[in-house]
Amino acid sequence: MAFTNSGGIRDNLYFVSSGPDSDGEVTFGEAFSVQPFGNNLVTMTLTGAQIHTLLEQQWEGQGDSILQVSDGFSYEWSASAADGARVDPTTIFINGVEVDPLTTYRVTVHNFLADGGGKFSVLLEGTNRLDGEIDVDALATYFELNSPVAPGPQDRITMLP
Repeated sequence: MAFTNSGGIRDNLYFVSSGPDSDGEVTFGEAFSVQPFGNNLVTMTLTGAQIHTLLEQQWEGQGDSILQVSDGFSYEWSASAADGARVDPTTIFINGVEVDPLTTYRVTVHNFLADGGGKFSVLLEGTNRLDGEIDVDALATYFELNSPVAPGPQDRITMLP
């Protein structure tokens, strides 16, 4: 699974058939406008409990900076709950399977987050770190290998009252 902070996403990619960007092609310039920082990807091992902590840390002094999550990952959170208790760990799923707090998982983030940026200190606890390519290059490669790419589902993160 992978996470990115919403502040690391600086523009939209448009999947449209009419309008100013109607050719359906995503250029490297358009991809770079979305991810302009040149961050390297870092893959690490976290426990399910650490993933839960990561999800909780997104509200601790963050405002409304909700982490964006990869395909297959989902969870529910409560807007009215106190910091540290917004995500019920039984609602965290990977490909339809509940995340076990004691099981380890491979997680990818960019190096700003991996180094504890954005107050995501739990990522400093990640083990077996593997540095990867630059995020925008990985995005370009993904589009090359999976074209055409449709917008992803919008139901990965569910907000409860």
